[in-house]
Order: sequence, then structure tokens, then C-alpha cells
Amino acid sequence: MITLPDYAVFLVFLGILILMEMYRRNQKKYEKTIGELKTKLNLLKKELNELEKMKSEMLSRIGVSLKKPLESVRETAIELSRPLDRSPAVKEQLAKLTAEIEEIENFLNLMKELAALENMDLTDKSKFPDGAGSSVVSLDELLFEILNEWNELFISRGVSLAVSVDENVLISGSKYYLKHALDNILSEISRIMIAGSLIHIMLAGGDDTVRLTIVHKGKTQSIVKQSAFGVELARQIISAHSGWLTGDTAAGRYAIELPELNSHKESS
Repeated sequence: MITLPDYAVFLVFLGILILMEMYRRNQKKYEKTIGELKTKLNLLKKELNELEKMKSEMLSRIGVSLKKPLESVRETAIELSRPLDRSPAVKEQLAKLTAEIEEIENFLNLMKELAALENMDLTDKSKFPDGAGSSVVSLDELLFEILNEWNELFISRGVSLAVSVDENVLISGSKYYLKHALDNILSEISRIMIAGSLIHIMLAGGDDTVRLTIVHKGKTQSIVKQSAFGVELARQIISAHSGWLTGDTAAGRYAIELPELNSHKESS
């Protein structure tokens, strides 16, 4: 039987101790690095939250500061356009000025909503800017409610509507803001649709995910005033509901995914 000399056993034992010490030191080094990274991450998160708060406050202050001057200019423009002896050209310019002021006011209100919705997270039971918390929303019922409001415009523009909707598709969120998001998407599509085109809407639940697609098919208007803010607000609303929105504004194609409530599966 071969036995190792005492010094060989000692060397093996010493080698094991050295390896263990190296492992311990490396582990402490990694733990220290991870701790430093966590500290930096927390500081960055705190700084980001402060910046977001500052941005929201700035947007709010801008809106408050400009509200009265804009209202004053708009009222003055309206008053100046009333006298019958005003030339049509002057009245036209004043009307354009009034419309532009309204656009600025809408923009400020929109930016304020975006700032409020940007960091919404329903999982922490936070409330929406309108003061309401989340509730169970039947997305299929909400969709038909919205389409009933838009149907008259579709008919007047000669646009067809094809709808494929699953029943009892339930999600958690704000009915008011979800309606706002879908209205904004349809509003963007209405800018490009022309007679003979088709809007295809599909809503499907299952696998814990709700999928909604809104697709414009057919020719589109070549000259159109686009508004990226409507889609961006819709994206922030969907994001606040732990979902995502993708789309091609020029083509009028949008896809939404949202987490589905388990009650849908239980009821089906």
C-alpha cells in the first residue's frame, strides 16, 4: 500500500487551505462589489424619482402659468373677430389664432397627464390622476361601448368595420383611462382613413394575457396632420396597466397586450 509522506500530506492540506482562503477573499470582494452596485442603483433610483417629480412639478407650473395668459389672448381674439366691419381676412387670422391657442392648451393638459401617468404602477395600489383606483373592467364591453360612439363617423366616412371579440375579457384598471387610450388610437386612425377602407379589430383573452389589435386596411390619406401625443398618452396608459402598446401610426396598425384577470378563466 502506497502512503504519502507526512510532508506531502502537509502540502496537500496547505494547498486546500490556500484555495479556501482565496475563495473566501474572492467571495468577500464580490459581496462588496455587489453591495456597492446596489447602493449606486438605489441612489440612481432616488435621483430618477426626484427628477420625475421635478418634471411633473415643472409641467404643472407651466400649465398654471400659461393658462390665464392664453385664456386672455383667446378671449381678445374672439372679441376682435365679432364686429361686422372686420374683413374676412382678419377674421380668418383671428380664428386661426384662437384654434392655435386651443391646441397649446390641449398640449399642456396632455403633457400634465403624461407626467402623471408615466410612473403609474397598479401593483402598488396607487391611484390614477382622476382620483380613482383600479377596478375590474370588462374590456369587451368597453370596446363595444367605444365602437358605438365611433360608428356614426365610420359610416359617414364610408369606412367598414370588422370586429372579432371574445366575451368576458376582464382586466384590472381604470375604465376611464382605458377608454381614453382606445379613443386616442381610433382618433389617430381616423386621420388617415378614407372611403372604402376597413378597420379590423380583434380582442382575444387566454394564457393570462389579453391581446387587442386594431388594424386599418386599405388606402390612406396622403396628406394628414399627425399627432404623436395621442398615441404616446395611450402608450403611457397601457404601461400604467402593466401592458404594452406597439404601433405604426402612418399605417394605422396597433397591438396591445394586457394582463388578464383569472376570473375570466374561472367563468369560462
